[in-house]
Amino acid sequence: MFQRVGADQGKGVLLAWVCIFALSFAFRQPRKKHQWMRIPVFSFLLWMVAVPLESQRLQSPFEANNNYTGRYDEIMAYYRELAQKHSLVKLVEAGPSDVSSFPLNAVILSGRKQFTPEKVRKAGKAVLMINGGIHPGEADGIEAAMLFARDLVTDPRLVALLDRIAVVIIPVYNVGGSLLRNSTTRVNQNGPEVYGFRGNAQYLDLNRDFIKCDSRNALSFSELFRYWDPDVLLETHTTDGADFPYVLTLIASQRHKLQTELGNYFYKRLLPQLYRTVSEQRIEMIPYVHSAGDPATGIYDFMDFPRYSTGYAALFHCMGIMAESHMLKPFAARVSAQRLLMTKLSEALAGQASDVIAVRAEARQAAIQKKVHDIRWQIDTSFADSLLYTGYELGRKISSVTGFERYYFDHSKPYTKRIPYYNTCRPVSSVEVPECYVVPGAYGDVIERLRANGIRMRRLGRDSLIEAEFYRIGDLRSAAKPYEGHFPHRNFSLERVKTHRQYFKGDYLIPVRQDAIRYVVETLEPDAHDSFFRWNFFDAILERKEYFSDFLFEEIAGSILDNDPVLKADFQDRRTKDPAFASNPHAMLEFIYSRSKYAEPGYMLYPVARCFPPD
Repeated sequence: MFQRVGADQGKGVLLAWVCIFALSFAFRQPRKKHQWMRIPVFSFLLWMVAVPLESQRLQSPFEANNNYTGRYDEIMAYYRELAQKHSLVKLVEAGPSDVSSFPLNAVILSGRKQFTPEKVRKAGKAVLMINGGIHPGEADGIEAAMLFARDLVTDPRLVALLDRIAVVIIPVYNVGGSLLRNSTTRVNQNGPEVYGFRGNAQYLDLNRDFIKCDSRNALSFSELFRYWDPDVLLETHTTDGADFPYVLTLIASQRHKLQTELGNYFYKRLLPQLYRTVSEQRIEMIPYVHSAGDPATGIYDFMDFPRYSTGYAALFHCMGIMAESHMLKPFAARVSAQRLLMTKLSEALAGQASDVIAVRAEARQAAIQKKVHDIRWQIDTSFADSLLYTGYELGRKISSVTGFERYYFDHSKPYTKRIPYYNTCRPVSSVEVPECYVVPGAYGDVIERLRANGIRMRRLGRDSLIEAEFYRIGDLRSAAKPYEGHFPHRNFSLERVKTHRQYFKGDYLIPVRQDAIRYVVETLEPDAHDSFFRWNFFDAILERKEYFSDFLFEEIAGSILDNDPVLKADFQDRRTKDPAFASNPHAMLEFIYSRSKYAEPGYMLYPVARCFPPD
């Protein structure tokens, strides 16, 4: 270890001169027994001096001013210099961002020049990915990662970790937002002086984009994430919300949404060690304070849908953590806390590397073998754990601005007590998974996202009339206002129908039993939280393309009823029980038309086939 680090640091001119002086001093002394030991002793002492001297030559923008966060160009210049100075660091372009002239970058830190996933995994290393600057106004993690990266290659206590883990840092994920610097949009936040903007160049919140991938950033991230397949994903944030003494809170991938063994491992081994070792440095950490008002009444686990980083990571059996430093604490304190978290997480992962790799492999196999998958969850409020919490009592006073009563956190009345912690998630929708899905190639946006996430697919070799199970959509209710560029579908009914559909050469057959089974199921099953259907990728099927004219269809409708006794009985029953229906001539004709052979078969029919093996 010392030899490799010494070689890196020996590039400095100052170090060379000091070494020459020290060696001449060693050899100038009178010859004594064991004099040969002076050389390694002096070398070690010089190395201990040279490391901090050399590291001081590379200073981050934050270190020059602890209420400042670097510009995008300053951040990338820092990492370029770090990579030039240290053979343990490699800087690579990871794909385009939302600003065409500025790519998404990744910084790889690994021992023995193992800078590809193949080499890293062959060496038995675990992988930690750190995503910084998804909200560039929340800059604590950006600055912390710069210091942490330098620590990993200059601190002898940490350098050895790179023989057991590889670290992949995205310095600034939201490139477009980082370029929109200002000092006003984070009105609740205590520093830094100037910072980036939450939205990207398209005004999208990238922490709502991991599934829908409206941004180039998200597509590039998907490819990078699947390329490295990290064991742990750490994403850095600064939280708004309640006032409390804690500098740092964590959102972790929801335990009960993870495969059982992986969830137990994460919450019983890795997270407890992380909480303990961070608190030993006098920085207390607790789960994210997500409450209905007063935290004293209880806090709730954050429902991390796959649109968020921790929910997305869980689809691939990766343990996701959002680190939320507290907005009211000084910027320097927040940076220090995030840096400590990165250090302790890397130490924990290095110490448990083989176990983490094994439990993830077990989780993959268990998921592949499951016949029924849960696809939607909700927090179970009927059960609460307890959490020792330190907070401030909620006070009330009349607002001098509005004249109405307002609440505030009274720092003169601190308390420490156990509060309810609602951290159990239960499934509310499950589905028997098919052997494969068939997706028409016409849905290029869907195929592009599947491909970016490394999903195995094969193309049909010829036109095929496929008999399979399909969903017919009904009772659809969508968002009244746009949300992140979409009008997501909130509620709808699904009727399963067996029918034939024409597919064509070049359409895509997607086997379900693959490593990314959860991603496949939770994007292609319409009822899943963040399915492609909910995000409007299939909306054209919700509109008819052919219609009927009432005055012409009147004559046909009568003969349809005469020739279909079942339909006629349903029609009469509806007229009897529904006065509004019975008084609406068009509605009655629509009822008959939609159930006749004249109705277009693709209307409201979800076009993705669910294919099961023959009985």
